[in-house]
Amino acid sequence: MVSKKTNNKKKKKLSKKMKRRIRLIELGTGFLAIVVLFCFLVVSLFQFIFSSIHPTKYIKCPSSSLTTTQYTKVDGELEKSYVTLTRGTKVSLKESGSTSSVVSYDGLTLRVPNENLVNSLEEVVECDYVYPRRLANLQKEKDGPLEEQVVRKGDKVKVIGTDVVDFNEETGILDYYEVEIDGENYFLRGDYCESSAKAAAVNYAEDITYSTFWDEYFGEGYSEDAYISQVDYKPTPKVNYESNPMPEQVDVMHVNLFQFIEDKDYYMGLKDRSGINAFALEVKDDYGFFYYDSAVPKNYLKEPQKALNTSQISRKGFKNLIQEFQDAGYYMIGRIVTFKDLTFASQNPEAAITDKKTGELFLHNDEYWPSAYSRKAWMYNVDVAKELADLGFNEIQFDYVRFPDGTVTELLDGHIDLKNKYEESKAAALQGFLMYAKEELKKYEVYVAADVFAWPVVAGDDQDTGQFFPAIANVVDVIDPMPYMDHFAPGAMGFDEPTEEPGPVMYTFSTIVKQELSHLKTPAIYRTWIQGYDMEPKGVRDQIEAINEAGFKGYMVWYGVGLKGDIENIIEGCISG
Repeated sequence: MVSKKTNNKKKKKLSKKMKRRIRLIELGTGFLAIVVLFCFLVVSLFQFIFSSIHPTKYIKCPSSSLTTTQYTKVDGELEKSYVTLTRGTKVSLKESGSTSSVVSYDGLTLRVPNENLVNSLEEVVECDYVYPRRLANLQKEKDGPLEEQVVRKGDKVKVIGTDVVDFNEETGILDYYEVEIDGENYFLRGDYCESSAKAAAVNYAEDITYSTFWDEYFGEGYSEDAYISQVDYKPTPKVNYESNPMPEQVDVMHVNLFQFIEDKDYYMGLKDRSGINAFALEVKDDYGFFYYDSAVPKNYLKEPQKALNTSQISRKGFKNLIQEFQDAGYYMIGRIVTFKDLTFASQNPEAAITDKKTGELFLHNDEYWPSAYSRKAWMYNVDVAKELADLGFNEIQFDYVRFPDGTVTELLDGHIDLKNKYEESKAAALQGFLMYAKEELKKYEVYVAADVFAWPVVAGDDQDTGQFFPAIANVVDVIDPMPYMDHFAPGAMGFDEPTEEPGPVMYTFSTIVKQELSHLKTPAIYRTWIQGYDMEPKGVRDQIEAINEAGFKGYMVWYGVGLKGDIENIIEGCISG
């Protein structure tokens, strides 16, 4: 048996050893802390010395980017090249000069004028005046409704406030300027303007071509004013959202939401039998009827229920349905019929096209149309788009983004009132609407698409509908022409019978589009509609292969509301495009 005294001695020895170990650990920890502190001080000192010798500067310029000069030695000689920096870019000052300085950025040595170098982002966004590149409506609050007050191209607009929080360092654009007009304070979108008159006057339309056909009807110079002077062609870099990556190839089937809900399982299985990996769902139709219980009509319609009687699903149920198809691998597009809306026009005659003689709504092909000039109609459709974005759609597609066709006689006779409050060209109004939609939707990180007639693309004008192809393709993320064979008259593009040659017609049209897009520095993605109705599978396949042959990917099948029986007739032709 071990005595208690022996145990106590052992405990005392262990206690002494433990104390020594703890002391050593404490000394080691203290030493390590001193080393870490020393390293931190050395690094901080180095950073301080470096920043004192090479202080941080920021690029300030009147536009969203600045082109700078780069000098590199090649075979002992200096060669000059040019580098573009986004406004707000952080650079390190290497050598100060009287008028320009040498800075380093991303391993490059650049020379920048001193007037373009400032000490903070606050200084980057400060300015006394801004100058719009095109007509724009103002807002009383950020993200608020559009006001009637506008600024016009080239106006000198007084700035009374900027907030660095609104600055987008990736694009170099300030989302909002607080401005003063006639003693009233407003907010003006930065996307529309520059901080110098010279920058706002830059001609970005040098390569844009257009037909002067409509000058014969509306007077000499009409086409240049409508398609060039009033329209903004400044490059607008397209995005690919990390939270919502667009597939490299999107092969779409159009389906009315009513049918989609009724035959959900059938549509779910299409990707296993064809190239279809996306759906364009019609959520608001030609009459302004909704197929889900939208909350938007109550804010714009006196009798909102008239637009909602066709509703088939709750917003929550719709959100779950979209998610279910996305989980299965489908890319989901919400299609909105925009400026063809009998319900909205009937309940908002002040925002609709009317007969000047009677004051009544103008009946065009037995339909009433909201005016694409109406800001109320703009906000209505964009609010629907925002709701769809909230429900989870990957992309919003605006269809019937146009004025009614075939109204030239009535216009020349002074028979109809388009409610053109700001004396805009039709092309300028449609571009303005799509710019507004893009701005409002970017925080939702969804893509914006627009459907356009095919013939204006071929004709090189807007066919008096406002759809001037380059003006729209410069703004939206995706542009969707509708070159259906039966939309082309005999002889169009050199084809005696376009309906009999779907492949060659599609190829020819796509090459024309390719040429038009080449005139833009930041063009939209071309994803064309193809004709599904009155086609055999071979005709559908021929169209898809022609698109590929022209150098494009993706397509959208139009076969009315997308009945499963109709789709079955052509599904074999819906190959991966």
